[in-house]
Amino acid sequence: MLFNSIQYPIFLLLVVILTFAARKRDYQLKVLLLASYVFYAISGEFFLPLLVFITALTFYCGIWIFTAQNLLHKRIYLAVSIIGALSILGYFKYFNFVVLGLDQAMDALNFSLAIQVYNIALPIGISFYTFHALSYVLDIYQGKMTPIDSFKEYALFVAFFPHLIAGPILRARDFLPQLKQKVTFTSENIQIGVTRIGIGMVKKVVIADNIAYYVNLVYANPDVPIQNSNSFFIICATILFGLQIYFDFSGYTDIAIGSARIFGYTFPENFNLPYFSQNPTDFWRRWHMTLSSYIRDYIYIPLGGNRKGIARTYLNLIITFTLCGIWHGAAWNFVLWGTYHGVLLCAHKAITTQRHIYDRITLISKTHFGLITKILITQYFIFMGWILFRVSNLDDIIYCVNKWIFIDVNSILSGFTKYSDILKLNAVFIGIPLIVIILLSRKHLKSSKIHSLVVHDPVEYLGRLKLNYWGVYLIVILLMILCLAPSRSPEFIYFQF
Repeated sequence: MLFNSIQYPIFLLLVVILTFAARKRDYQLKVLLLASYVFYAISGEFFLPLLVFITALTFYCGIWIFTAQNLLHKRIYLAVSIIGALSILGYFKYFNFVVLGLDQAMDALNFSLAIQVYNIALPIGISFYTFHALSYVLDIYQGKMTPIDSFKEYALFVAFFPHLIAGPILRARDFLPQLKQKVTFTSENIQIGVTRIGIGMVKKVVIADNIAYYVNLVYANPDVPIQNSNSFFIICATILFGLQIYFDFSGYTDIAIGSARIFGYTFPENFNLPYFSQNPTDFWRRWHMTLSSYIRDYIYIPLGGNRKGIARTYLNLIITFTLCGIWHGAAWNFVLWGTYHGVLLCAHKAITTQRHIYDRITLISKTHFGLITKILITQYFIFMGWILFRVSNLDDIIYCVNKWIFIDVNSILSGFTKYSDILKLNAVFIGIPLIVIILLSRKHLKSSKIHSLVVHDPVEYLGRLKLNYWGVYLIVILLMILCLAPSRSPEFIYFQF
């Protein structure tokens, strides 16, 4: 079941009614858990038993880790939970990738492997709910929380339908305490939740899905190979894809957070104006924040973080983000994308260790021109990375990166006159943020309502409007979706992960 389908609001309304009718907390949790399993059964076809198995495995391993009398036994139970969960994820997501990789490597050595490749369907959301479940046993092992007694509450934490398919990635220690409270529907939570859902729907079906058409003209056009495109098309399509994936994924997150808020539950934020970031480190503090904090806490820091010297820090960063790329998908372009971001972070860290260079950059960035320059330089490298994410063929990646770096000026000049639609689309999405940066950096606007609305929380502002004004907001949102959404809305990009 897709968030952007007509079935979802009907399903959500039905769950709200049943939860409200349940009254008692225990019954409410049962309704929400059953609804979540129904949601997954509809979305994930025959893979519900996998979700239940990983839930049960990590639940009982968490208890065994906590009650184990010595460190060896704790490590054994931790290993059982990690290997068990990751083995399932590995088989469904990476088996064919590994087999094909080994086969190619053996062919290069004139050997042949007789391992068969299977048509394995990827269970929807498996990467996300596996991470949810593993955070529970890892936190217990690290002494950050104690195991919960109720399997029902833990199962709801893993399977709660708003976050089940594509996050945000929750931590058990943050969400489980919320389940101790009875679900109480308030006008404030409903209004803010529906407001957030509306914004997410506009991001997805009005903005991201319309941008997708232009992106696919270059990157998924069966009639025109990618290597027939010039710099103008590569640059425009790459910029638009960066915008598409942001509005698509942040739109999903908005719908998830808004859906949970209706029930009174709070999810962590996942995005914070990532394309306003001033360096690669800042970008990962703003982009998919629940994933970046997850890999920081459970991969980067356990590897040693920045505590074992500069060379080890660089290695840890590259390992962490290469694994991040692999988590996104079983393909070499995702491996390259993750490694690329690891290298970017290493480069930024290398610059910050050179105090004379870093102090000069800091001084320059205090000016409006310096601030905009830092943002544009950062986004140049971030958006170049989206080529690695979007394009799967290695030869096509090399071609596109070459066209991105070594710009064919003639194609740009001709593009200005021949392809006004795609140029105008880029101008709108690039120009508006630049104007916002300039305006919000003006001293006399820093205390204004406009600054507060854009920089702080527009959802809270819109969600607390008087009912008559809020009704106008809902009508505008509905009209935008009905009038501006394409005839066919594709699934969310992160559903494939």
